[in-house]
Amino acid sequence: MLNQLAISDGNNERLQKAASDAIAVQDAVNLIAVVGSLHRHLKAMRETGMSGDEINNHPVTICFASKISSLCRMTVERETKAFGAIEKMANGETVQYEVIPI
Repeated sequence: MLNQLAISDGNNERLQKAASDAIAVQDAVNLIAVVGSLHRHLKAMRETGMSGDEINNHPVTICFASKISSLCRMTVERETKAFGAIEKMANGETVQYEVIPI
């Protein structure tokens, strides 16, 4: 499958605000606030007519995802352990997990 290119209009107030907030959250430490802001901007992006892969690959989405990954101290090992833990939790088991302070 060939890669496609998309264009994002920086003159669109919603997209401009989303980009501005994606920059601002890079200094954030509150995961709930970051996810809430991302959610608001994803809904606004959808209202501009974007959908699917266009939203998933948008620079705003990628920068928010990067921040979320950073706050969660994401590594392949932590991700693998997390998937194992949620499998256990989904089956009613109690799990322990590592907490790495910010």
